[in-house]
Amino acid sequence: MYQYKLQIPISKKLNAKLKDMAENMGLSSVTDIARMLLTNFASGKINLAFVPETREPEIASAALEKIIAKGLEEYKQGKTKKLDFSKPLHEQLCED
Repeated sequence: MYQYKLQIPISKKLNAKLKDMAENMGLSSVTDIARMLLTNFASGKINLAFVPETREPEIASAALEKIIAKGLEEYKQGKTKKLDFSKPLHEQLCED
């Protein structure tokens, strides 16, 4: 039935995790997982993308909190401009 075999060396730990996942999904083996992934990838149902690593959420949220705190302080000090929604936004931005 199958013409080619794919052999991928994996650790015992990864194999055990994959077997558990396969069983939980109702699949009979790790091979079924690989076959399903490869079939769906080949038919365009799965896309792979390599994206740069992002900052940890804690770091990003801490930076965002600083920006928000600075903005609130500027607002309290009256350093921010209030928008007039009866005029187009682009005109108000150009006025500055």
